[in-house]
Amino acid sequence: MTIDTLTAFAGIVFLLAVIPGPNALLILYTSLAQGKRLAFVNILGVGFGFLVHAFVSAQGLSLLLAQSSLAFHIFKWFGVAYLLWLGLTNIRNGLQISNLKLKTDPGGINPSLAGSFYKGLLTNLLNPKIVLFYLSIFPQFVSPQHILEQSLILGLVQALVVAGWFLVVILFAAKLKTLLTTAKISKWLNYISGGLFIGFGTTLAAARL
Repeated sequence: MTIDTLTAFAGIVFLLAVIPGPNALLILYTSLAQGKRLAFVNILGVGFGFLVHAFVSAQGLSLLLAQSSLAFHIFKWFGVAYLLWLGLTNIRNGLQISNLKLKTDPGGINPSLAGSFYKGLLTNLLNPKIVLFYLSIFPQFVSPQHILEQSLILGLVQALVVAGWFLVVILFAAKLKTLLTTAKISKWLNYISGGLFIGFGTTLAAARL
């Protein structure tokens, strides 16, 4: 695996990262509503998810999910259910906001670091489109003799590239934080992000092999 290969792969995953999706939405929402520290932990969860995807892809499960309609649909509906749960939770939180403390959880429960990590991890893992991305892209960048090692390297590259972009997202969100300290705006942040999560979920539900 050459530097040119890694650079080409990094360019592809960067272009995919800047397209808004569930991972970016989660990072942006967490940064605005719960603070930068928990958003950083979200990034760790998302990054670890890419390593899991890389390992699973190397072991051949991605091929199984792509070739088996039943396996794909089971995995897909887990992802749909999780995205819908995130969306409905944010809308419920918006309905419950009655103070100006944007940095605390609107539902009145302080989120934990572990919970933020697992949110990032699950948002990444429960997305069959990423599995199919690995299936279609990885064969072009790995050699049959070193599938596991090179897959993990590519997974690490993707985690670093995406994390770098999400750090920019967090810094940009922090600039807006002073504009989002009223309960009214915080409510709408929850409503809008909840609606977008539900939109991503319904889009995923319509995905086909």
